[in-house]
Amino acid sequence: MAGPLTIIIDLTKAETGVDAEALESRSLLLADELQSGDLVDTARLARATDLPERAKSGALAFISGILTAEINRENLKKTMDFLGNRFYGKTLTLEFKGDGLETKLEYRNGEELEQAIAAVQKLENIRIQVQEDS
Repeated sequence: MAGPLTIIIDLTKAETGVDAEALESRSLLLADELQSGDLVDTARLARATDLPERAKSGALAFISGILTAEINRENLKKTMDFLGNRFYGKTLTLEFKGDGLETKLEYRNGEELEQAIAAVQKLENIRIQVQEDS
């Protein structure tokens, strides 16, 4: 059986009208909600080194609005349902890389979510981005 998934939850485009301190506070609250609901094994603010496009030697600062979490594969759908309900009316984007494949999927409802989850079942790293609808 494959190990847990590492996911990155990016709220920076969903919370556009708040300052860095409020964004950090909201991110930490979401991390607590995910952990207390037994949806993820761990959740914390991401560091620059957690994000491949930002990875730099010695970059230890936390990034407001971005969480990294370890999740049991069986909880992926529950977690995505939770995020969909938590950010109702916003578009969620799944970005993933694996087996030489790099894809970005957007969804707004359960049917689109089912299709996205079916596409990422075997992957190791997933990035989730929540954004305001235009």
